[in-house]
Amino acid sequence: MIKLPSDYIQTIRNIHKEEGEAWLQNFDSLITYCEEKWNLKVLTPFELSYNFVAPAETKDGGKVVLKLSVPTNEFYSEVAALRYFAGEGMVKIIDTEVEKGILILDHLFPGDTLATLKDDIEATEIAASIMESLWVPDTSDSNLPQLEEREQSLMKFFSAHPTGKAPITQDLLQKATNTFRCLLDEKQERYILHGDLHHYNILKEKSSWVAIDPKGLVGEREYDTIQFLLNNLPEDNIESFLSKRIPVLVDKLKLNERRILAWGFAHSVLSICWSIEDGEEYSAPFYKSIFVFEKLHNEKFGCLT
Repeated sequence: MIKLPSDYIQTIRNIHKEEGEAWLQNFDSLITYCEEKWNLKVLTPFELSYNFVAPAETKDGGKVVLKLSVPTNEFYSEVAALRYFAGEGMVKIIDTEVEKGILILDHLFPGDTLATLKDDIEATEIAASIMESLWVPDTSDSNLPQLEEREQSLMKFFSAHPTGKAPITQDLLQKATNTFRCLLDEKQERYILHGDLHHYNILKEKSSWVAIDPKGLVGEREYDTIQFLLNNLPEDNIESFLSKRIPVLVDKLKLNERRILAWGFAHSVLSICWSIEDGEEYSAPFYKSIFVFEKLHNEKFGCLT
């Protein structure tokens, strides 16, 4: 029997409400089901956040990774994205049972995250290479969430908290929603994006690096850089880090710096709103990044509206 950490249990309850509670009640049975169907022995899980992820041994001594999620539209999009990227710079699917929220994935060795690299520029260059390998123009049959859904998520928060909710002020919400709308109105070519690509979702596989945990999103490429830019930042001196990372991405991927800065501001606000909605502590570097992105944008391209 696997004992789930109390903070993980609370996260599942906060996010998924009644469905999460039912999933937790059925968790032991789900583990047994997976072990019996695929002849696995599920081992001690990795550090848990929003999904249950654990190494597992097969009957012939091989290793795989078992990922269990509350079946939601987000999970369905993840599976669709994994199938779409089909192992090109992305972890490979071994098997899945979508309606039960089950994914069995290739086990990556040694599995170190990109955050373990001490050279931040080298890490940024590796991330850029992963982005380049994943991004392809959207097709009409992708059926993945559109970037507009992120805007709608922010507007929903603003509607629920019209005067803001600490630490997000009314002014920040208004400016972020305006920025989302202005950027979306400037029609750009749409791509299939990872949707949550950052240092902890890029793992070492032998001599190469592989992405994991795609959310699956259709939008412009500049938006997909933001989660990477926000992660693995120090508590202070954030401007220096972002000012060095952004040119690497712009140069290697031929991106628009103005749009990266504007999306950085808007998404940073949205990210804090998500943390508030989920009842979690927000990330201090994420919050500070709001004002760094705004400052850099204002200095180079004029004030955000």
